[in-house]
Amino acid sequence: MVTSRRMCSPAAVLVAAALIALVTGPPVLGQQAGYILGPEDVLEVTIWGYPDLTRLVTVRPDGRISLPIVGTVTAAGLSVERLTQILTKAYAAYIRDPQVTVIVREFRKIRVSVLGQVAKPGTYTLPPGSRLLDLLSAAGGPTEVASLKEAQLIRPGQPATPVDLERLLAGDPEANVVLRGGETLVVPEDLVNIVNVLGEVVRPGRYRLKGEMRVLDILLVAGGLTEKASVTEARLVRASRETGRLGLDRLLLHQDMSYNIRIQPGDTLMIPEETNNKVYVIGDVNSPGVFVLKTPVTLLQAIAMAGGPVPRGAATARTAHVVRRNGNTQNRIVAGTAKVEPLPNGGTLITVDLQALLRGGEVSRDVSVEPGDVVVVPQSGLSGFQVILNILAGLAAIFR
Repeated sequence: MVTSRRMCSPAAVLVAAALIALVTGPPVLGQQAGYILGPEDVLEVTIWGYPDLTRLVTVRPDGRISLPIVGTVTAAGLSVERLTQILTKAYAAYIRDPQVTVIVREFRKIRVSVLGQVAKPGTYTLPPGSRLLDLLSAAGGPTEVASLKEAQLIRPGQPATPVDLERLLAGDPEANVVLRGGETLVVPEDLVNIVNVLGEVVRPGRYRLKGEMRVLDILLVAGGLTEKASVTEARLVRASRETGRLGLDRLLLHQDMSYNIRIQPGDTLMIPEETNNKVYVIGDVNSPGVFVLKTPVTLLQAIAMAGGPVPRGAATARTAHVVRRNGNTQNRIVAGTAKVEPLPNGGTLITVDLQALLRGGEVSRDVSVEPGDVVVVPQSGLSGFQVILNILAGLAAIFR
């Protein structure tokens, strides 16, 4: 059965973490105790009372700076405080009680790389003090098939260090290590907890299993079915053997949750294209299902094929909807008083006064039903099959 929990993707968690970082703001590097100088840092060195000795110098690639009187001094690898002490001692040989001040005017950038299953692998230039989460955010976050627990951080001249990106995305500060520059983050592909969805879904591809997931969960992740999908011929391939039909017609049209089986790592869902002209009738009808259109039919005829609306007295369905998913037939609709609306996914929603049609006074305004249409006969609400409709047409929200 589909649970009501909402699963947060790694990308969503990453966006939230980035927003928190924007609110709290990064530390001011000039005020960081123990900031380690390196090549490309720009320093201002001042000796109080001796303005002619003030210099703006850049730490050279060899890690050194050149100053008047004292000459060449090594700065890379030292903190600002330590360099100040060394310069004070050096100038003391020439100046009585020198008051030396060192200020970092421009901080160097660090270059780090990320490879593997991220949205934008490559090399990035980040400010000093950046952490692993900053690099992951710059790379667009992990993909759906990233192995979050198998990532590695490679530092120059050191063996690879395992990194748990699940802990990082969960907000564990210990996993958010500081980057020094030159590191490479490698995010491998998860070759175990993967399911393949092929054929007539909105987003076919490979998806990582997140906890216990079932057929409906995977179909939702894949964006639902296209208008060409065959729910009667969908199949499941498991462990190099085909297990047979999925029974999507029973699951989606009759809400038989015994067909909402648990998905296992390595499974492949195959949703072929519908080769026959079929229409779906769901909701408060006596026999919801999928029906072959041998000849053109109207909305009333399609509902009649499903056994007609369930009689509930005053609570009997008063309206009916036709969800036209192919999006190219709106101009051919002769709807009379029916309401015709374009849908965000390119389809069309037709809303009809069902009671008026059933009374016989609106027969001339009946709507034709076309292959691939989803006919919805709601009762007083669709809470029982919003997920089902969302998979069939991606449009459950419009009926709330």
